[in-house]
Amino acid sequence: MNELLTIISFIKRDIEILSKSVAEMKKTHAQVLTEEWIEGKKVASILKIGTRKLQMHRDNGTLPYSQIDGKIYYKTSDVEALLNTHYNKR
Repeated sequence: MNELLTIISFIKRDIEILSKSVAEMKKTHAQVLTEEWIEGKKVASILKIGTRKLQMHRDNGTLPYSQIDGKIYYKTSDVEALLNTHYNKR
């Protein structure tokens, strides 16, 4: 009976160690990829502005972006931050 309890104790400890390892992996790797990126056309549509106005926000640093092979992408959190900075609660 004592052997069985010892084995169960070891199994429980191993499961806790694995659980902690998985949690750490999620923090370090998955969070980098969880941010959603959207294309410029969609951002312009969301903000209800033209592509030239969107380019102005890129040029003056108001809206950060990433460009790959001529395609421009924006983080949804950056678009939301832009909206929040101009939020006018009356």
